[in-house]
Amino acid sequence: MRLKKETKRRLLIPVTAVLIPTLLWCSVSWLLPNDLTLLEGEKTEIATQLPISAKTEESVGVLGITTKPLADAFHLELGSSILANPIQAGTTKVTFYLCNTLPIKTIEAKVIPQTTLVPVGKTVGISLDTKGLLVLGTGQVSMEENETAEPCRGILKSGDLLLQANGKELINKETFIDVVSQSKGKEITVLLERNGEKKKISVSPVYSQAEQAFKLGVWVRDSIQGIGTITFYDPKTDQFGALGHGVYDVDTGELMTIKTGSILSSELTEIVKGKKGEPGELTGVIHREEILGEVNQNTEVGIYGALLQGNTYDQTPLSIGLKQDVKVGKAEILSNIEGDTIERYQIEIEKIGKTNGKDMMLRVTDERLLEKTGGIVQGMSGSPIIQNGKLIGAVTHVLVNNPEQGYGTFIETMLAQMNKK
Repeated sequence: MRLKKETKRRLLIPVTAVLIPTLLWCSVSWLLPNDLTLLEGEKTEIATQLPISAKTEESVGVLGITTKPLADAFHLELGSSILANPIQAGTTKVTFYLCNTLPIKTIEAKVIPQTTLVPVGKTVGISLDTKGLLVLGTGQVSMEENETAEPCRGILKSGDLLLQANGKELINKETFIDVVSQSKGKEITVLLERNGEKKKISVSPVYSQAEQAFKLGVWVRDSIQGIGTITFYDPKTDQFGALGHGVYDVDTGELMTIKTGSILSSELTEIVKGKKGEPGELTGVIHREEILGEVNQNTEVGIYGALLQGNTYDQTPLSIGLKQDVKVGKAEILSNIEGDTIERYQIEIEKIGKTNGKDMMLRVTDERLLEKTGGIVQGMSGSPIIQNGKLIGAVTHVLVNNPEQGYGTFIETMLAQMNKK
């Protein structure tokens, strides 16, 4: 028995010797940023409570890095201060070291030009056309004498994008209906996209006695409309960002793959006040004939495109605030919840995280907004967030169980997505 105990003690020492450094390495790595964006010519200090240094691994002409110990004449080294000097726009890599020897993490560091944007906060209509036809589901076709058939069962799936039928591009639902009708029940070859891969399938329509037409028993969508808020536009390029989150299909739950899209003039008609368990919403009328801009991207962190009438938004341009500029504390949002008026409302940033679309936890503190809407409601997504005179992000989500709270995304994240080629 004694031998077994001594063996356990001898095993415990090497296991502990490995485990503690590993936990320390993981903890330090988690505390350090996963990436770094800096504004050209604007030095940034990264203070740590540990003896961590940093070195630029390449492109020293883009970014200069110096490390200074945080210590005084009477105390041991308390940690370090890393000074990042962004010299010119570009991309490089930075490696962090513990005690100048142990590499902890290598990240991408990006230097971008000084940027000013116009914060908008105006609600607009949003209309997006899918790339092809989005399959929502399949079902039965009623034939004659109580007979039914399911022509697409096991062939088409929810989320499929139908691109062509018998070689004809499916620009809308009507085009597909025409191809099915003209088939007279003969097999149709369909080009579709599933999980990013294109493939061809064959399916045969059946005749519906009730509808006096050939049918496939498939439900599809070719467009979607709604109301949202423009976050910003760049007066130099007329490029805009809105929503701060993507447009997802309500039936499939998937991010919509779009072909084209527009933002349209809208007229708000009602505020449905939010309450616990029931998010509120802004409702209104979309004027499809009044096109304000074109949408060319639908992404997880917003929709993007070009305004046709950018100069109609006359708010003062603001410098952007990057992730490291955002602080827990007071801020404000710009929102248009009634008529054409865009107003400032007070909020509190309660927490800062690292998840796209949910980078900041917000709480509405402005009594005027709480009285009218109950907090954050659907349609306010995209409302610009301003702190210390800088545009730092956009409202993205509401907490269903507490409409006074919600989430926001960083403006840095939105700009990075908009500028992707």
